[in-house]
Amino acid sequence: MNVKKSILIRVRTVFLIGSLFAIAIAYRIFHIQFVDGAEWRAKSSSFTKKVVKATRGNIYAVDGSLLATSLPLYRLGFDPSISNGKDKKLAKIFEKGVDSLALLLSQKFETYPASYYRNLLVDARHNKKKFIYLSRGFSLTYRDQQEMKSWPIFREGKNKGGVIFEKIYKRFHPFKELAFRTVGFINEDNFGAGLEASFDQMLAGTNGQATYQRIGGGVSRPIFDGTEIRPVDGFDVVTTLDVNIQDVAESSLLRALREYRAQFGCVVVMEVETGEIKAIANLGLEKPNPTMDPMAKYIEKYNYAVGRKHYPGSTFKLASYMALFEDGKIKLKDTINTGNGKLQVAKDQWIKEANDHAYGRISVKDAFAKSSNVAVAKLILNTYKTQPEKFLQHITNFGLAEPLNFQIRGAERPFFRLPSDKKHWNNAALAKMSYGYESEITPLQTLAFYNAVANKGKMVQPIIVKEVRSNDKVAKKFEAKVIREKICSDETLAALREMMEAVVEHPKGTGHKIKSDLYKIAGKTGTAHKFENNKWIDNSYYTSFAGFFPSDKPKYSAIVIVDSPKLGLMAGDAAAPVFKDIADKIYANDVEMHQLLAEKESSMDVPEIGAGKFEELHEICNKLKISNYEKGDSKSDWVGSMTSNKAIYWKANLLEKGKVPDVKGMSLRDAIYLIENFGYRVRTSGRGRVTSQNPKPNSQMAEGGVIMVTLG
Repeated sequence: MNVKKSILIRVRTVFLIGSLFAIAIAYRIFHIQFVDGAEWRAKSSSFTKKVVKATRGNIYAVDGSLLATSLPLYRLGFDPSISNGKDKKLAKIFEKGVDSLALLLSQKFETYPASYYRNLLVDARHNKKKFIYLSRGFSLTYRDQQEMKSWPIFREGKNKGGVIFEKIYKRFHPFKELAFRTVGFINEDNFGAGLEASFDQMLAGTNGQATYQRIGGGVSRPIFDGTEIRPVDGFDVVTTLDVNIQDVAESSLLRALREYRAQFGCVVVMEVETGEIKAIANLGLEKPNPTMDPMAKYIEKYNYAVGRKHYPGSTFKLASYMALFEDGKIKLKDTINTGNGKLQVAKDQWIKEANDHAYGRISVKDAFAKSSNVAVAKLILNTYKTQPEKFLQHITNFGLAEPLNFQIRGAERPFFRLPSDKKHWNNAALAKMSYGYESEITPLQTLAFYNAVANKGKMVQPIIVKEVRSNDKVAKKFEAKVIREKICSDETLAALREMMEAVVEHPKGTGHKIKSDLYKIAGKTGTAHKFENNKWIDNSYYTSFAGFFPSDKPKYSAIVIVDSPKLGLMAGDAAAPVFKDIADKIYANDVEMHQLLAEKESSMDVPEIGAGKFEELHEICNKLKISNYEKGDSKSDWVGSMTSNKAIYWKANLLEKGKVPDVKGMSLRDAIYLIENFGYRVRTSGRGRVTSQNPKPNSQMAEGGVIMVTLG
């Protein structure tokens, strides 16, 4: 055979083989597309890509306490088809372990008997199901997962035992309702509030993706085939909040709201120099309280401090007097005749003093201390009646007319009536604005202004988030921006501070009930008649107190709002005592502030200490120069206390694994720390220190049990 013929045969052979292969491929494509098409399309549609949510970042208090975190939880799934294959060993593993597994599931979930779970597992295997959920209605912890991995069948793992732990994340607030509205929430529709919503982009992270297979009955199972995209966890947010001050603020506010049968209230505590918010409490009635029930429930349902503006009332007089001092129109010792407590400011429009007081001729300082409406209105009208724009310009210069651009979104913009509003502007509008009407601002806006007076005239932007972190590294740092370097002169500041001190120190000052023998408070009461639905509401007032302490070296400023109190209608009765209660507790626990307290210790009763960590309590007592001694020979890191002869005696709190720890008298922070370190879970109710617990201390209880803690 010649070469040419040989080559030709080979070419034809290759061509024939190639043609047959092509025909086979075409046939297979045709068969898959048209003969088996429906089956393959059904299988294809059973696989879907689902979003795997990233682990949401944590929210921390300034001391590192967790305010919100995402706990990794699990759903328990099972693939019975694993034991239906050719491997007889896997079938024996199932048959041998199914009874024990059913019993363990029954004991774990306490919902159905062991027979139910056995039938569920056996029937699923018999019906050749590829996936079933075993933990419907339950979320498993990491500890649960580790325990179940040792159970019969499950101990063989996913590939041989068929067990599937599907990870999910659930938002958890260790301090329960503490700062709940401020911490906020975000739901599945991306609607939310507070820090969770305002910093959602940073907290959320980047979602991943995984493949799930639908296997009938509305059930899908995850397929780990290597195509999944791992999510990127969110950033952590570190706030400026102090859990101890927050706890004090909420407890004091709640007591006042219940005592005065108020609608709602809020408290904001800010560090003067830094602008850092240390506490922000918002409490409103869960439902109307027409019967004036003293134990009505209040919840954090709205951020009144940031998101709701009102007539500020007499707290605004500070701005009016600041303008007058800046223009050189008044001095502290000047006097003004307020007559019989009435002043006509327009046709058929009169200004009256609260409670029909008549002060006659009164000094500027006393007019502020006694909160004379006539005095401030008369002074403002005499100075700015022909040039109201000048007064409004002062308000702008003081930083009151501009939004604060606070880190929590949803803040209301300030409102001030303008002379250009010809329909509503007249002398009466200017006069009313001088003592807190014809304008609306939020409590936080008022506080920022008062804080500037405390901060030597420098107005700083309040902040509530210090840092954003990733893996303990600072990704972004926040500091308070300076809104105004100087809102007024030092001479004006000195005069205003003296006037604000007189509000509390003067025997007839509107805040005289909160005078302290330990330190001075500078502030101003505000009581504004409520105007809703185009009418004035009878006997309904918005009461407030704004100020700072200690007034000689201000460290903290604060504002308290008590809205619509049914008892104690005036701010000096309702709002001011809350301010003092908070200030007293902060002062007593702040080592830098209570030198005066230590000097007067000899004439004071020993303060109530409660219980907690010995090292911390011992150090505080030593710095306060309070005599304290260990009682008995027993040593313990945790102690209770008792008082005798103006001294504290520490009693060891002996703790034992497997027994419920005694947390009575402890702060919420210490109680949670101790209980969780013993392997128990915590449920709380109330605010303050622990007054009771269930189960009782030292009773036997296995790890994972729940301890109910009541605070008061």
